[in-house]
Parts: sequence; structure tokens; C-alpha cells
Amino acid sequence: MTKNNNCMCKHFNFEVNMDTDDNFLESCLFFNTNALSRYLLKLAEKEFKYLNISPAHASLLLLVYDSPGINPKRLSQLLHLTPSTITRFIDSLEKKDFVIRKTQGKSAFISPGKKGLEQKKLIADAYKKLYLKYTEILGSETANQLSFSIFKATEKLASFLAKNE
Repeated sequence: MTKNNNCMCKHFNFEVNMDTDDNFLESCLFFNTNALSRYLLKLAEKEFKYLNISPAHASLLLLVYDSPGINPKRLSQLLHLTPSTITRFIDSLEKKDFVIRKTQGKSAFISPGKKGLEQKKLIADAYKKLYLKYTEILGSETANQLSFSIFKATEKLASFLAKNE
């Protein structure tokens, strides 16, 4: 393959844009978003390590802080996670007194627990440090554009999958 804007990828029968390299992965959204996610996770784990909480659990807690009494189904939608994953997160956080689960019939409502409220500022600070770190690395404009573009793409893919499952 030669370097030009449109090359036939030798692995697949379609054209890919390759402005800088002969590596077809540069044009692969699946590969690149997963690679980006792994690097962001490493940064996030460093920021949340001292709190003894995972970045994913911290994300759930931020939603619970903003909407005490939120139900697991809504958490599942907002975090783009399966209901069973949300249940596991809640079970784990409930054992540590980060959240309280109240049930009424078949419905559950999640609110911050005592330890969750005690850690609220520390969790918010860890998220702020994470944001500042990756915006320092990527540049504020790039980080914000990426976040917005990925958010919009996620919405489109989620909508497509919901209609076609």
C-alpha cells in the first residue's frame, strides 16, 4: 500500500483514509475509542486510587448525588450499562455505605449513604483532577470536542441498537 488519502485496506474490501500511515487501525473507530478508553482509565484509576473506589463507581455516585432517589433503570440509561451491572455496582456500594437502596414494591430508589456523603467532595475533586489532567495533555479544545463528538456518536449508536435489537 502506498501513502495517499484513499487506500484499499489489505485486510478488508473497503477504502480507508490513511493520511499519515499505512496502519488501517488509524481509521478504525472501534479500535481507537477502545485504546483511548484504556488510557483514560489508567489516568482515572490514578486519581481515584486513594479513595478506594473505581472510576465507574464514582460516576454512578455523582449521578446519585445529583438525583437522590434515582432508580437503577435510569442509572443504567445514563451510564450506558446493563441493569445487571448497575445492580452489581449498587450492591458493592451499598456494602460500603456509599449508597442506600430503598424499595417500594418492585421499584428501587438509590440515594447517597453516610460514607458516600462524606466522600462527595473528594470524589468531585478526583473527577476535577482527572479532567484537568486530560485537558492538560490533549488541550482543552480537543478534549471538549472529543467528548462532545463521542457523546453524539454514542447517542446515535444506542438509538440504532435500540431500534434493531
